Amino acid sequence: MLDAIMKRIIGDLEEKRAYKQLMKRVDALPKDYRYAFRKIQHYMYSVGPVGGDLTVFTDLTMFTSLVEWFEASAAEGRQVLDVIGQDVGKFSDEFMRASVFHPDTRREQLNQEIMNRFNKEDH
Repeated sequence: MLDAIMKRIIGDLEEKRAYKQLMKRVDALPKDYRYAFRKIQHYMYSVGPVGGDLTVFTDLTMFTSLVEWFEASAAEGRQVLDVIGQDVGKFSDEFMRASVFHPDTRREQLNQEIMNRFNKEDH
């Protein structure tokens, strides 16, 4: 009972740690990518998720995916506007829409991750 009360008052500490680690990764991005990420993140929080599914923001999956994509693109030497395009609002909306997970999608993702893990270990 006390845990539930503390979680309600201060929030989930693991989620906060994960968010802080994610933001350290953002800070390590090149300047243009870092700026774009923060602007896109602000836009997404302001507009809200497509369909009103707030779990998109609480599990950090969407932002983690964006950081991973930005890290890979920066490592390839691509310019941030080549990645997100000129209509950043449209990019953000489409990225949120693609990030909304449904139970079937989560199930497929789980199965794929497990299969990838064990197939890699078998070889």
